Amino acid sequence: MQYTEIISITGKGLRWQRSRLEKREYMMKNIHYVLANPSGNTTVFVLNPVADGERAGLAARLLRSDCIKAEQVGFLTMNGTANGAGLRIDMMGGEFCGNASRSAAAYAAMVEGLETSEYIISCSGCMTNLKANVRKRASGVYDASIEMPLPQSVDAVIIDIGGAPCRFFRVVLPGIVHFVFMGKGAAAVNRNIFWQAVKTYASGENYAAYGLILLDPTIWKMIPAVYVKQTNTLYWEHSCGSGSAAAAAAIAYMGNRNIAVKLQQPGGVIAAAAVVAKGELQYITIGGEVTLETEKIIKI
Repeated sequence: MQYTEIISITGKGLRWQRSRLEKREYMMKNIHYVLANPSGNTTVFVLNPVADGERAGLAARLLRSDCIKAEQVGFLTMNGTANGAGLRIDMMGGEFCGNASRSAAAYAAMVEGLETSEYIISCSGCMTNLKANVRKRASGVYDASIEMPLPQSVDAVIIDIGGAPCRFFRVVLPGIVHFVFMGKGAAAVNRNIFWQAVKTYASGENYAAYGLILLDPTIWKMIPAVYVKQTNTLYWEHSCGSGSAAAAAAIAYMGNRNIAVKLQQPGGVIAAAAVVAKGELQYITIGGEVTLETEKIIKI
């Protein structure tokens, strides 16, 4: 154990200083983690068991760490095997995350040494188990797709942007609400003005997490942002799985038609598809590349 240098201090003071350092050393833990990169949406998977009440604080410390560059943290529990239930993801703020869920399936396939597999995933914020399919592309690189939960609702809302009324599609998914703005040039607008307008609109609601999706359907370019209430974090994400599902849902809802698109996002591409029958959404999937690093340990 290392002690800080102490100059001109009494023996009693020295004993107190050492006691404080010893207590700090005792409280620090070795956290085992894996870094996943689903289309740029870098995610830390904590592999240690962590109590519910400690997750948000630990996630905040991990995201502040100089040696970890990530946008979000999930706590992974693996109790099952391929083709069965048992993969559980608890996100840092109790929100739902499609990218983390499909990345968990990729990680399980890597641990089990499988070329292809199917997993049943459980994720915070979502009461429904989700099916994910994984195919190994190269060492540490996988294609992973997942069936997303259907929206609880999709409706059009008007939000004031700089004095002008603009139409957004509000897509309420389990664990997260997305506000989708679509139009030519939407991915090039002043995103901070749009975010402040959405933040003001959402301030009267008790959303655990909400996002802004700026989508240009003429070139299928998308800019996502997500705010998580419990950790008070806002990220302009490199990609967003639930946001991709929300965009597909909004397009299908607006046109009352099936949709399959590849959404170009700052960190990569996510394929999203939605199926509509009799005016109702029946099925939504997202998929894309996931890269995985080897397990590491950080003392925090």
